[in-house]
Amino acid sequence: MGDQSSVVCFVAEDSFLRRGGKRSVKNGLVEPDVFKPRANEATLSFTHQDKSLETDKALDEYQRYNALLSGDLPAICRLTFYDLTEGVEPSLPPRFEHDPDDALYGHLHCVTELPLNEDHRRQLAKLATDNRIVREFVKAKLAGPKPM
Repeated sequence: MGDQSSVVCFVAEDSFLRRGGKRSVKNGLVEPDVFKPRANEATLSFTHQDKSLETDKALDEYQRYNALLSGDLPAICRLTFYDLTEGVEPSLPPRFEHDPDDALYGHLHCVTELPLNEDHRRQLAKLATDNRIVREFVKAKLAGPKPM
């Protein structure tokens, strides 16, 4: 009863961003490992790409904000709501799950259930490749300073 969840309806064209390390994109292809959860993750995380993340400048800022501990900038790929619900079997419908530790983008944090296996991750990687890579991985020496 105390749950303050809100109902949000996504449309087929809504996009969800997923970040990955230097091995997540090779030769213009998104690798299945981008969709492999870390050992402690019970869900797969995405960022809903709302209007505030549509411009190149906003995506550059998002990438810099999410710099890895090494200072490298993560690769960023995209899946649509349609991809997650109709493009993979079984479907992985996203839902909002606020991230209180992220003051800037936490309100856009979404999750799906975990992919079942390597084949499921391959399906996601193919769809993400088809949607084109949003941002390539950038080594720290080329990345510049992280925004505040």
